Amino acid sequence: MNTKTFKISLTFEDILNLAKQLSNSEQNILIKELQKNIKSDEEESLIDVCERIGRNAQARGLTEEKLTELLADES
Repeated sequence: MNTKTFKISLTFEDILNLAKQLSNSEQNILIKELQKNIKSDEEESLIDVCERIGRNAQARGLTEEKLTELLADES
């Protein structure tokens, strides 16, 4: 089976209108999947977020010295 994919821009309203066209059972499946994602995002603590940001910054070359300079420039 050949499948073609296309990139299209959809607004939230477009997506909502498409979701309304689903059957009730398909809407329930969609709701459950969305709830799974929301719960997993809420479980990430502030410390986890800060640590993730720190790891990403360090991977991009941010050092404590550079951070100190940046923070000093902001004050």
